[in-house]
Amino acid sequence: MPEVPTNPSEPSLSALLAAPLTTLALVLVFLVGWPAAAGADTESASPAAYVAELMAEQTQGRAVVVNDLLAGEYDLETLEEEIRAEFDRLDVPYHVFVGTDLVNLRQRGFLPALQDRVGEEGLYVYLSEGSVTLQASTTAGVHLPTDEANTVLLYDGPEYSTPLPEVARVYVDALLDPEIAERAERAREASYGEGGRSESGGLASGWRAFVDDMDPDSVNGPENAGTLAGMLGGTIIGVGGAFAVLVWRRRGSGRPPAGALWWAGGSVAAAGAIAVTGLLLTVLPEAGPREQAEEALGEALSAPPYVLATDRVDRVVDGWDDDTRVFVDPLTPLGPEVGEELADAVADATVPVYTAVVPLDPDDESEGDAEVLAHALAHTSGRDGVYVVVDGLHGGVDTALMGVDAGVSIWDLNVSMSEIPEEAPVTAAALELLDRLGDAGPDPDAAPTVPMAAEFHADTADDEPSTRVGRYLSEGLWPGLLILGPLLGVLLWYVCAGMRLFLPWSIRRVRATPGRRLRPMARRAADRAVAALDAAGDHPEVDRAVRDLDTALVVLGESPDELDLVGVIVLARRVERRLGEGEGRADGPVCMADPLHGPAEGRGRLPRWDGGRPLPLCRGCLRTPPERRVPLHVRAGGGRFVPHLTLRERTWVSSRYGTKRRLTGESLLEESRAR
Repeated sequence: MPEVPTNPSEPSLSALLAAPLTTLALVLVFLVGWPAAAGADTESASPAAYVAELMAEQTQGRAVVVNDLLAGEYDLETLEEEIRAEFDRLDVPYHVFVGTDLVNLRQRGFLPALQDRVGEEGLYVYLSEGSVTLQASTTAGVHLPTDEANTVLLYDGPEYSTPLPEVARVYVDALLDPEIAERAERAREASYGEGGRSESGGLASGWRAFVDDMDPDSVNGPENAGTLAGMLGGTIIGVGGAFAVLVWRRRGSGRPPAGALWWAGGSVAAAGAIAVTGLLLTVLPEAGPREQAEEALGEALSAPPYVLATDRVDRVVDGWDDDTRVFVDPLTPLGPEVGEELADAVADATVPVYTAVVPLDPDDESEGDAEVLAHALAHTSGRDGVYVVVDGLHGGVDTALMGVDAGVSIWDLNVSMSEIPEEAPVTAAALELLDRLGDAGPDPDAAPTVPMAAEFHADTADDEPSTRVGRYLSEGLWPGLLILGPLLGVLLWYVCAGMRLFLPWSIRRVRATPGRRLRPMARRAADRAVAALDAAGDHPEVDRAVRDLDTALVVLGESPDELDLVGVIVLARRVERRLGEGEGRADGPVCMADPLHGPAEGRGRLPRWDGGRPLPLCRGCLRTPPERRVPLHVRAGGGRFVPHLTLRERTWVSSRYGTKRRLTGESLLEESRAR
């Protein structure tokens, strides 16, 4: 790590500031290491106490606590009333905590700890943004089909992007449904009947995904619609132009015949009709939730405090004063002793250092960006100093400066931070950050720093089209209509002609590369495994299922790569099979051509990849000729897609995804951190 040069003959501010900042960095090392080492009971105690204290301030038996991390997505008071209105229909006491999907609260100890601290009978629920299942428990004497309701939500319920009031409505409807047991059984059987492959979907789900990509409110909806219209129109022009030339050449030289003109003019008219239709379908619908949220985010990033709402920011700032410059959010799995150690670490600093240890989530007011939150704290506080934000769940660290001379170019600081290898521990980033600020000193005239997200927004606001029409035309229609489409049309014409004359039809081999689909697949598989475990009761395989599920959740809660996500899916599905009725193959080998295919039913060759020895294969792969068997491809170092079997040094592959030897979350995390 490069050192900041100093002059040993002249005492400088860095000599006074380096010691407390270094001590702070060491405490941050302790912070980012704590969540992984703490047990479930310890992690849930402090959040449970905090939530129970807030519930004590509410009407008895009608407690709904909405965490302020959701302030960027919802109006908190409105959301609270909407959730309360749904649960009022149950006619039983309820205690509902609504928040973002925090990994430490999703562990099984949070709700029991909350129930113990509140000490009242009724229904206890953790409703989190971005999850289609709810954590729920009931006290003695309260009988509600919570497991069956969760099963229905998981297999036949809302999408992950569904607003929380709608999720609550569907959940309460399920609790009140007299036929919920039958619905849950039908949903479970339907899922098992799909062989665990519901994520890949069929023709109907593929069509829905295609239509969703054209939605003007989706991320690239106007561009996709324009590209599709341009490609279709351009292809028609290319094919029509090719036929026009063919007709003209058959006629011979001279004026183009009427047939050629009809082909050319008809293709242009058809392309124009497609382009206009696509434009109307893109611009006529009103702005949807995503566009509104994107517009709100852009407006927030255009000026301080850079966040969508300041509810949590105000709470953190109110927790600081001249004597206490450290705030530890009670929703993190950290105790009060952490705040005391941080306070001691910065007590002698020559510039004020304000530290906030908080949970970060993509659904919070800062979009999970620690740097944005640090700047929001700085501008809301209005006090000069160094503002440090630590992600209390995952260990990310970032900073903001106000009225402070950093002693180093902010650009150089950001560049040095970006040069840290991705596989390096987060503590290395924290140490580098604090080292680079070793020459910082008070400077009331220094301009406040600006988060990179705000700078990027300002740079791209004028360069990229922001309206639907502009996005549809410039980034979709014109390239497709004038270049790609005609080329594709001509190429298609010649390819079809050549295949008709010279080539027999053959089946193309397609590499198995799920790519970015793996993450939602892993989350859904984990949710189903949790639901299956909750419904297992006294099943004899519960202990082994808990072990597999804990390993999967530990890996999923960190920073998994694509091979890790494949392993999580395999373990989660193994939990379901282990707890399924009459299922005796849970510990059997999985298909080593593609572990997502499920259990193996025999052994066969996989040319080029099996090292000359037969591998376990599923029924579908066994039915496929060896030369057409293609192994699962995952993204490896450098962003390349490689067959998973080539990663023999990885524990997942060497253990054949836990079928040759036992997997532990600790060993997998050590391997992940070593990469």
